[in-house]
Amino acid sequence: MKKITILLLHLQHGGIEKQTVNLANCFSEHYAVEIISVYSMGMPPAYPIDPRISVRYLIDDAPNRDEFKAAVNSKNPLRILKEGFKACKILYLKKHLMIKAIKSLDSNSVLSTRVEFAELLSKHAPSTVSTITQEHLHDDSEKYIERTKKAFKKIDRLVVLCPGSRENFSGWLGDNRRIEITEIPNILDSVPEETAPLGGYKIISVGRLHPVKNFSSLIRVFEKISKSIPEATLTIVGGGEEEDTLRQEISSLGLDSKVTITGMVSADEVKEYMLGADLYLMTSHTECFPMVLLEASSVGLPLISYDVPVGPGAIITEGENGYLVPYGDEDGMANMAVSVLRNRELLAKLGGKAKEMSYSYTQDNILPLWQNIL
Repeated sequence: MKKITILLLHLQHGGIEKQTVNLANCFSEHYAVEIISVYSMGMPPAYPIDPRISVRYLIDDAPNRDEFKAAVNSKNPLRILKEGFKACKILYLKKHLMIKAIKSLDSNSVLSTRVEFAELLSKHAPSTVSTITQEHLHDDSEKYIERTKKAFKKIDRLVVLCPGSRENFSGWLGDNRRIEITEIPNILDSVPEETAPLGGYKIISVGRLHPVKNFSSLIRVFEKISKSIPEATLTIVGGGEEEDTLRQEISSLGLDSKVTITGMVSADEVKEYMLGADLYLMTSHTECFPMVLLEASSVGLPLISYDVPVGPGAIITEGENGYLVPYGDEDGMANMAVSVLRNRELLAKLGGKAKEMSYSYTQDNILPLWQNIL
């Protein structure tokens, strides 16, 4: 049986992490699968992992970035020194132990999930191992492009998630005669039997509370929606560094009774929140191939997103399962949401098509694409 090793930063909540675990679980039915995770984070994995998969942690700890920031803010020299030393040790071990793990690989193929791991694979992977990297982010900055050119110099294959990413990387890596670029979208572990009834005015959005997700814009969009549909509510499912700031914004707009932030919840709870919603909104600054749009589709939620490169447009078909709105057009998104929510026939049509299209991303359709390259 062929062996596949997957390199991950951690196994806690995150789009990359959830997608990679989904993929690993599918692989485990046909291959011997090993996950090498840099950090254990001191917690069990956030997502169910098939017992046939071998999981190895390189560091039985977590990064101390927050602790170091707190130490700096405290202006306590001893505390700063202690946390600074720990941070340097963790960073050293992160690189040193990953290099050691890569050099000792006995797999047929190794899959990198981050550009920093691809850099190490290019330099240290045994010649007997097929090297694959998958990019889950969209970044067209000159710094990132130059980094990928160097990182992928000796990588055998790059897997991209959507046509826009393939077009970008084909141009950026045009001088790389070694690498092959293959387009394989994210995979849904399943499509639930249940479908959202779409009987109310409940809006949902899911993600880590990080600036890139642009939830501040979502809150402003919802304020406009609530003026037209007073009974509308918004649930933001997730936790993260911006939680306090977002709660303050909600209060400042007088929306405390209409907007809920759940904090971090389990995957099953995310599904339950989606099943109780009527419309999914996304206001991210950037997305590559957003897993949450597939998950929302799988329970039959219509989708409305800012039209940012390159991901939402690969999932949303205009007027079929949702709508794309020019980036930053808060009035446009609010007006579109109001139009959809007020038109029950349209809402049902979009939701039905969303559910139908989600089956395209199940294991039966996506796994064969991976098997072709493995």
